[in-house]
Amino acid sequence: MGLDSVEFVMALEEAFGIYIPDVDAVGLATPRKVIDYLEKRLVPAETSHCLDQQAFYSVRRAAMQVLEKPRASFTPTTRWDEILHMRDHRRQWELVGQATGLSKWPRLQFGSIPSDVRTVGGTARFLATKCPSAVKRSPPSWTREEITEVVTRLMEAELGITTFGLDDRFVQDLGVD
Repeated sequence: MGLDSVEFVMALEEAFGIYIPDVDAVGLATPRKVIDYLEKRLVPAETSHCLDQQAFYSVRRAAMQVLEKPRASFTPTTRWDEILHMRDHRRQWELVGQATGLSKWPRLQFGSIPSDVRTVGGTARFLATKCPSAVKRSPPSWTREEITEVVTRLMEAELGITTFGLDDRFVQDLGVD
């Protein structure tokens, strides 16, 4: 397995809160095989829930607490630069992240908020992609639809792959090393 493949498997492990043995990882040659594997390993759920929505509620709850602002101040389109105090934005950003209790929180880049998480909704989507198992809280249960959504998002975030078929092979068809 190449470096991209190893990093993708690590991202899957972190996202779903499981360990994937190397012997299993070698067999995950297509998106469908990844989804099938995860579906067998994870606790099944009967109904899907919107991961972005669950993450948004966690972020909003944390931001309301830290920033002492009313619920109406936070919508998915609310920009962080409109609600964080400019003077203390770094510290407030870190405190909101800690208050969510989630394992991943976007890091500031050169002291500013990265463009993909510039809004409360963008931050929620980041968390729903990078640590959906934590967003669901414990014990998380999964539908095939949710697993497919997370795998698809991770393929884009980690591998830069946006267009693919479920039976495309990572190495041969999608150029993953």
